[in-house]
Amino acid sequence: MDATHLLSPTDILWKILEDYGHDAESVFLNEGIDREMISKPGMRISHAKAEGLWDKVAGLIEDPCFGLRGPKFWHPSHFNALGYAWLASSSLREALVRASRYAHIVGEDRETRLENTPEGLSITLSDSLKLPPLMDLAMSILISACRLNYGEDLNPVAVHFIHSKPHCAKECYSYFNAPVMFNSESDKLILSADAVDKHLPTGNPHLAKINDQYIIRYLAELDNDNIAQRVKGAIIDILPSGGVSNEKVAQKLNMSTRTLQRKLKTAHTTFRTLLDEVRHELAENYLQDSTISLMEIAFVLGYSEYSSFSRAYKSWTGISPSEIRN
Repeated sequence: MDATHLLSPTDILWKILEDYGHDAESVFLNEGIDREMISKPGMRISHAKAEGLWDKVAGLIEDPCFGLRGPKFWHPSHFNALGYAWLASSSLREALVRASRYAHIVGEDRETRLENTPEGLSITLSDSLKLPPLMDLAMSILISACRLNYGEDLNPVAVHFIHSKPHCAKECYSYFNAPVMFNSESDKLILSADAVDKHLPTGNPHLAKINDQYIIRYLAELDNDNIAQRVKGAIIDILPSGGVSNEKVAQKLNMSTRTLQRKLKTAHTTFRTLLDEVRHELAENYLQDSTISLMEIAFVLGYSEYSSFSRAYKSWTGISPSEIRN
């Protein structure tokens, strides 16, 4: 299943486009995104749609360092409750652990890895951001968020980028105010141990906990939606070969049958319900194609005989497949 992304951070791209003199509204509308969608809390878009938008923005802006303008427009609210939990953290380490633990609220393909090194705490960002300006955007917003909590005098020990050195590299040196290395093995920045462990007077454990609880519920609901869609996708793949079962679906999803059943129960659905939904949806499509016989439809949907398909379809719609064809 295609990963999804929180839509609200694209507001940063909108404002960057406008800052370069482009008509952001028309660009976003061409990708099927309007202003109301962006402002809707918790709204998500597919990874494919997000990539299409990023490619379009990168193609319009000639400046290879446009990502460094991100901090000019970002706000903690762009990252849902994670932004507010970040602000309420008692130290940068606590905030960064939250960002790592709950990275999927921003993008399901996002990973943030933390590692203690002799230089300090290393924060490695996900390589899912393929375009160099978007990694610049993510990295610059990360240090901006750290400075928001710690103070503007915070500078990293070092910054590493996988991408090659751009002609505007001096802007990177100026913004991070630290050694910046290009053509590195990973995208990461390093903060001193003293900085990440310093107690922050702005920390508020009570508010942080409230936002943590919201994030956990949000991610649980997101996971529930995903398991239903993942099971449907697996069912569609298996149906043509016949003999679809929860055991085969579980195997295709690389989990035990018991784990699959537990996840579906948490999502308030069952394997049988999802199987019926898939069969019903596919049946409606196939019935519109007169070149496919009713018997063929029954077999494609995994029924051993037409009568079983007919009874099932009548239970879904109140009429038989043959009545639809007639």
